[in-house]
Amino acid sequence: MNYSKQRESMLRILRSTKSHPTANEIYMEMRKTDSKISLGTVYRNLNLLCDNGIILRIDTNHDSVHYDGCVEPHCHFVCSDCKRVFDLELDTSDLDDKVREETDFTVSGHSLVFYGKCNNCKD
Repeated sequence: MNYSKQRESMLRILRSTKSHPTANEIYMEMRKTDSKISLGTVYRNLNLLCDNGIILRIDTNHDSVHYDGCVEPHCHFVCSDCKRVFDLELDTSDLDDKVREETDFTVSGHSLVFYGKCNNCKD
């Protein structure tokens, strides 16, 4: 993948936050320094970064997709009320082995997303 100033900016945004922004939020942040960037360019570059394993795409139960600059194995929690995405530091190291043992499948990894209400919304 060739170097791109725009992709580098997206990576900087994603790696500097734990908020798991949407493409639109990344676009709005990028517009602060690059008024000519289009939303289509943001989507194309996010897809390229995801396809190359440089960032994660987090699909949620609502209409938006969120992105994560941390590709190290970890779980996520999506709040059904405020729609925020949170990192969860859970030990899931034995999940791949358990699936291999029970199914004889070849497992290359997993993605785990929990859904519910966060502490701010559950009351």
